[in-house]
Amino acid sequence: MLSERVLIALGLSVSLVGILALCLILWLSELPVAQLTVVAAAKDGEMVRVTGLVERVRHIKNDSITLLTVSEKVTRNAIVFDAVNVSEGMTLDMEGEIQLYDGEPELVVRRLETR
Repeated sequence: MLSERVLIALGLSVSLVGILALCLILWLSELPVAQLTVVAAAKDGEMVRVTGLVERVRHIKNDSITLLTVSEKVTRNAIVFDAVNVSEGMTLDMEGEIQLYDGEPELVVRRLETR
């Protein structure tokens, strides 16, 4: 029979290994940052992560939707279904889903971070 100290040490060791494995899985499963040009080539429903400079910001429907025009050698439209504090000239990291709007690909932003 194992002593109480050995069982506690074994339990803590297994927990630590599990936490490290989860961190590794999370790190490996993150979308890589792509060029903004990927939005035009992406398929409807594809998830992408891009970085770009905000050129234009418009708020509609009582500020509940934010429309962004973002550039990085090319200009693309993005939509955020939330009121966000974004201004022209900011650089953003955006992650979201590509959806067609009026036949043009548009990034529906799910996660937004400023640089």
